[in-house]
Amino acid sequence: MSYWSYPSYRSYPGFFPMNRITVTMGDPAGIGGEIILKALPRLAPRSIPLIIGDMKALDEMQARLSSLPRPSFKGPGQGSAGDVEFLDLGLIDTVKPGLSDSRCGKASYHYIREALKLVFTGEASALVTCPISKASLRLAGVPFPGHTELLAHAAGIDTYVMMLANPGIRVSLVTIHIPLKDVPARITEGKVFQTIAITWRSLRQSFSIGSPVIKVCGLNPHAGEQGLMGSEEEGISRAILRAREMGMDVTGPYPGDSLFHRIDCDAYIAMYHDQGLIPVKTTDFRHTVNITLGLPFVRTSPGHGTGFDIAGKGIADPASLIEAYRTAEVMIGGTRL
Repeated sequence: MSYWSYPSYRSYPGFFPMNRITVTMGDPAGIGGEIILKALPRLAPRSIPLIIGDMKALDEMQARLSSLPRPSFKGPGQGSAGDVEFLDLGLIDTVKPGLSDSRCGKASYHYIREALKLVFTGEASALVTCPISKASLRLAGVPFPGHTELLAHAAGIDTYVMMLANPGIRVSLVTIHIPLKDVPARITEGKVFQTIAITWRSLRQSFSIGSPVIKVCGLNPHAGEQGLMGSEEEGISRAILRAREMGMDVTGPYPGDSLFHRIDCDAYIAMYHDQGLIPVKTTDFRHTVNITLGLPFVRTSPGHGTGFDIAGKGIADPASLIEAYRTAEVMIGGTRL
């Protein structure tokens, strides 16, 4: 099979638009298939999960882990409330759990591409992605480091925000996967304002929060101590002022070491990866969800990685996937968490 060709959902007669949520299997060598099977009995019946992956890889995993539940899958477009549909791309049949593999990287990439086609054409309402391996993507020659960049490219946008959330807290990030030494140069007034604005709009549109309250972290210790420990807070303050002048309830910058001890707003803005992820994952690691804001469609994902260290052992926890699916339902349905 050519790298750029793969089966299409359009080859399935009777496929029709409904309130479906696509769930991509992620890297076949990771825990994606396992957490999907474990999560399915607990997914809400108000939407139809449409799993996109490889049935042979799933069968092989189930043979290895006989304790896993096996749902009765319907074909694409054949399910109704309470059913689970499966779109088998037939790209891969056998895998070695926990190992980076170009075949798995290629397969996980095509799962995402097929899901995007469904979302763009209206056959699905949202996209929930199980974790992929950056190493496997690279081995496959896929020109994207991860989900976020791939999805933004497909959507034709370059302004998006990564939010990590659980039932108790939401945090958006100004910078994401870059070395810490490069962070200060990226903390500009424009970038901070963009993160605030996208977060504020998403809270209103996707989470039905009429008047969002947002608090913003500083970058330096003590939020710069009035310039004694750095000047980046000047740009952050200007971004906050711009947002306030436009009617947004935004305050800061606050010291990052004391801001999160009491959750008293709808979302926080953190300046870099660990500053934002540590409070989210510390408060509720199992239910943490990754949400990409600013896309023209809803995308959520478990807040963990491929779990290569536990893949194939039957001990993966589906809680984050269940929360990611529930969050996607909320975002497409306009109901509040």
